[in-house]
Amino acid sequence: MSPGPLTPAGPLSDGTVTLRPWREADASFYATAVVDAEIQRWTTERPDLTEDAARKAIARHLAEPKHVALAITDAATGTPAGNIAMASADWSSGVAEAMYWLAAGWRGRRFSSAALRLLWDWSVRTLGLRRIELVIDPDNAPSRRAAEAAGFRADGSAPARKAGGSELVRYVLDAQPERGEETRRAP
Repeated sequence: MSPGPLTPAGPLSDGTVTLRPWREADASFYATAVVDAEIQRWTTERPDLTEDAARKAIARHLAEPKHVALAITDAATGTPAGNIAMASADWSSGVAEAMYWLAAGWRGRRFSSAALRLLWDWSVRTLGLRRIELVIDPDNAPSRRAAEAAGFRADGSAPARKAGGSELVRYVLDAQPERGEETRRAP
């Protein structure tokens, strides 16, 4: 199985949140947002990212996407609110890992869970994914709540963590079998 296009053909929206491709004009928002202490605490975003570097990264991604990278925006205004991305070491496996963050002023509005649901729906239909995984630090309670609100569940496994870091928790959302397709379970 090869994935469909790694960028949606059009915006994905639930009427509150819209996911759309990043635009070079969003570089200032991105570079400003990622210096936030919470984004730095929970993600691997570079604290020294400049607007110019963000613009170049967006342009490279738009020219040749190797992963999914979308702006989370307010559906009513189009204002960028955050980032949601998804990568896979092997798209043909049907499994990918999603990552997300919201700028400080947009937290607490359930945008993360809505963005995860929109990404999931599109990924199953377009990319043929059967599972999306999230790797969340157990101390990141807002991210855990967003994952659970979107239908993800902790699966009890913990991926490797960088030396000195706390254990991480893997959350998963699996595709439901098509009607008439049997679900195989281990005895």
